[in-house]
Amino acid sequence: MVRILRSSPRVILPVVAVCVGLPLASCSRSSDDLAEPAPSAPPTAAATSDADAVNATTDPSLVDAAPPATTAVPTDATRPPTTGVGSVGTVATVTVADLPDIGVPGLDSTDAFCASWSRFAGSFQVVAVTAAFGSGPPEQLASLEVAASPVVTDAYDALLANWPDELSSEADLVADDFLGPFARRLQEARNSLNSVGADQATIDAIGEAWVAGLAGRDPSTPEFTVDLPDATWAVIDAAAADFSGRLVPFSSDPSLVTDVDTPLTNDYLAVSCPDQGTLSGQEVDP
Repeated sequence: MVRILRSSPRVILPVVAVCVGLPLASCSRSSDDLAEPAPSAPPTAAATSDADAVNATTDPSLVDAAPPATTAVPTDATRPPTTGVGSVGTVATVTVADLPDIGVPGLDSTDAFCASWSRFAGSFQVVAVTAAFGSGPPEQLASLEVAASPVVTDAYDALLANWPDELSSEADLVADDFLGPFARRLQEARNSLNSVGADQATIDAIGEAWVAGLAGRDPSTPEFTVDLPDATWAVIDAAAADFSGRLVPFSSDPSLVTDVDTPLTNDYLAVSCPDQGTLSGQEVDP
């Protein structure tokens, strides 16, 4: 059974060895890499469709809050060539490189689009898998979402700012329907940090600790660590109480139930970014 553990000043939360993608259910590097079965339903479909579950004061689609300016993702990088992306639903020959055993691939990419994608999708995996397999109270998951919110909202903004021209036909669909539901939800979590008085230095420290957690993530163990002092966790917990008082839990949020087909974007990620499509739920065979 997956456990949610908390120790001070470190929070350890379960991330079982499952590769959860956006919006697909699972992915793999090879048959030996993943020790646990994938969730039976996609993480974007893990929420119930019962609109009555949403707080009466909250729109199921949340709010279209504009993400804050990006500070954590490189912006002066040159995007690699996109040769190999074919017509809709096809990919030409892809050279598969070894993916790292530790850490979300692509966090340190010099391509601003790929670096922000790794931050966004890697964060989604952590939250979605914890929601699916965690055994702790809802407040712990809400704290996890709040802790992820600075990185996710900045990454979403950077993705849109660095969107490849060759994917322009899918730009609105991805922004609004593919990535938008999670981005809007975590914008609300970030708003809760502001509501409880978190200053920019605190928000920056939370973001740095979250990226460090993604960089150190070991998919072979059921743990995800965000190392922050007690005073910062107190701010996160206060924000989580505000956040969970306004929105339904992650697994009950109907806005996260999506049915979106973005073949060009999936193909581009598989060819051009270091994760080679694994973060979007595509299989990569060595």
